[in-house]
Parts: sequence; structure tokens; C-alpha cells
Amino acid sequence: MKTKEELAIEYCEYTVSKMDDETVRKIAVINLLANIDQETDIATWEDYVAQMKGLHNAEDLLELIRPSMLLRENNGG
Repeated sequence: MKTKEELAIEYCEYTVSKMDDETVRKIAVINLLANIDQETDIATWEDYVAQMKGLHNAEDLLELIRPSMLLRENNGG
């Protein structure tokens, strides 16, 4: 039997597989914005923006802003 989390992941993966690239990108922006720590100051965001052009893949860009993201721990189900 699948856990609630596994079912949610299955649903989300299937839904995303039906989307075009533009829709996926818009949802990614919304998701990132929803997970930004509102306590991060403007100077930090100015620094991120100043560094972003020097990074060439999404993983590096996400790692840069990781300290300013609200990350939830995966509790295994």
C-alpha cells in the first residue's frame, strides 16, 4: 500500500507530464516564491541577483538561495 506522500508524488508527476514547458516554468516560479523566507533582507537578494548571471544551471542557482528558502524536512510519509 502506498503512503499519502507517495500518492501525492504520483499524482503530481502525472499532472506535470501533461504540461507544456511554459506552464511548468510558471508553476516553478510560483513554488519558489511561495517558499522564500520573508525575513531575508533586501541586501541578501541584491547579492543573489548580482551573482546569478555567473551561475549556469538551475541546481547552482537554487543552492545559492537555499539559505533564504523555507525547507521542510521529509519525514518519510
